[in-house]
Amino acid sequence: MKKILILGGTNFVGRSLTERLIASGRYDVILFNRGKTNAELFTGVKQIQGDRETADIEKIYNQYWDCIIDFSGYYPVTFEKLLQGIKGKAGRYIFISTVSVFDVAKYQGQLITEQFETHTCTEAQKVSPLMDAYGEKKAEMERLLLAQHDLDTIIFRPSFIYGKYDYTERFYYWLYRVEKCHRFLLPEDGAPHALSLTNADDLTEALLMAVEIEKHSTVYNTISTVSVSIRQLVDVAAKAYGKNPEIITVGSKQLEKLSLQLSQFPLMMPMDFNADDTLWKKDFPFVRADLAETLIDMRDYNLARGFPVPKAGLDVIKEQELINTL
Repeated sequence: MKKILILGGTNFVGRSLTERLIASGRYDVILFNRGKTNAELFTGVKQIQGDRETADIEKIYNQYWDCIIDFSGYYPVTFEKLLQGIKGKAGRYIFISTVSVFDVAKYQGQLITEQFETHTCTEAQKVSPLMDAYGEKKAEMERLLLAQHDLDTIIFRPSFIYGKYDYTERFYYWLYRVEKCHRFLLPEDGAPHALSLTNADDLTEALLMAVEIEKHSTVYNTISTVSVSIRQLVDVAAKAYGKNPEIITVGSKQLEKLSLQLSQFPLMMPMDFNADDTLWKKDFPFVRADLAETLIDMRDYNLARGFPVPKAGLDVIKEQELINTL
């Protein structure tokens, strides 16, 4: 049995992947994490508890891993030390990066391929707080990993990920509006801006294949839907849920009048941001999950937990009050 080490593995896509790996019965799965997120899960699975940003990570240096799958890498400095520590002790390293390694503003309106230039990362950014310079740090970590010529490497760059177990609530914000609100606000100035999406099940399937795949490229834009607007997403959800909410579109001047920022609406981008999916779909040729079916699965999951009011985005009560002023 291949020995698989998962760094993270108890949240969102990591949780789904761990479930699938265990269910297959084909792998010796070991989790390394702090034991803080969903600690009640996978109690029967081997676990190494520790903080990877400390000397705890040295606990993984004393054995050989057929494959390491990294969901929790955020800091280049400690990542470089990790790579030195596992030198000669890992067969393959699968790193979950992000399309945020690209300069969104620089490439707006273009279909971004894997060959586009990625962010640089300053010394200060390398050690900055978690979400600060997120794309810059991930880009630097990619460069560090690609420099390990003796380590077989696969890097996945997902975009906005949607699916069951999504703790970010970015998609859930809009699904809650469709399911629970008779009317809600949707920023829209002229042609709606589009973004690329990554289906969590697709990413999970690709990761399962990546454990075994022989011939492969190194870096993949891991994109399920190349271009979709929030209005299109809402329309698909409304049809799938059998709902007909009143969608009140507001332009930039109305947002300013209401003292609202575009950033208060999850997933709203001030520009088009589309990444190319050609290479990923060529090398990992499985049937991608359907958007509408996935949104129904997400609805079932959220119904089971009571469809709570989302913490992300604009407050629901405040939103209705603002609508009344229009």
